[in-house]
Amino acid sequence: MSERVKNSEPITDAERRKRQEAANFARANVGLEGFKPSEEAEQRAARFVAGEIDLAELVKPAR
Repeated sequence: MSERVKNSEPITDAERRKRQEAANFARANVGLEGFKPSEEAEQRAARFVAGEIDLAELVKPAR
């Protein structure tokens, strides 16, 4: 039951790099705290980097 946020335009390469860097930074911070992101969190991060979802959808709490 996944919602898909449709963007009117694809993201730029620069935006994709920025999103990838943010996802890598978040993953590293979580790892430094001794945790590992769930598979669902990793999938949502990948969708965010690809431009399939926006930041609001990425951080939306699980139901």
